[in-house]
Amino acid sequence: YIEITKNDKLKKVSTPFPPAGSLPHADDCERGELGTVACRILMKNLWLGRLSRPDCLRPINDLASRVTCWSRNDDRKLDYLMCYLKSTWWYYLRGFIHDTTDKLKILMFVDADFCGDSDSTRSSSGAYIVLAGPNSWFPLCWIYRKQTATSRSTTESEVISFADALFKDALPMLSLFDLLLGREVELVILEDNQATIKVLLRGYSSKLRHIQRTHKV
Repeated sequence: YIEITKNDKLKKVSTPFPPAGSLPHADDCERGELGTVACRILMKNLWLGRLSRPDCLRPINDLASRVTCWSRNDDRKLDYLMCYLKSTWWYYLRGFIHDTTDKLKILMFVDADFCGDSDSTRSSSGAYIVLAGPNSWFPLCWIYRKQTATSRSTTESEVISFADALFKDALPMLSLFDLLLGREVELVILEDNQATIKVLLRGYSSKLRHIQRTHKV
């Protein structure tokens, strides 16, 4: 990025997202300077994000969806992302297993925002899956996906995020570890939205019956 932009003075920031109000709406319609080379930079970032930096997946994926209509604001977002990567170059994932296989289980942390994308009004699903025990913690995978339809409430977006991560990632991984460890492995779901927990425990919500059509869940 520094080689392409000739900018070696990346400022120190604490988040990969520009602050609210720093992106003029008029610049969404102006072609950005990095439109022709953004792919090269983002592909390197994507490799890093998938390898060991789940905190950067969302801004990388969001920018990757903009390569065909790159704007000045996307230039600013990419610059902020690169500033964040330089500010946090020492961040890394650490995994350790200090238990016997009979004490290991899979934890799935799941969450979602509500209409986080102001352009499409779509929410984003996120999940983090680890192999854990009393003295073990080993990251297995992390997920960021934009939802395919607009959710009408936080509870709805959380239910969709839960279903997406469970069926696409957690259950296949559970089957794999059943085979590897030679026993039925426990899967623990960690959800922080009380309304969502009640809906999932009941198995039905009349207020969410429309998601069979909108989200196919």
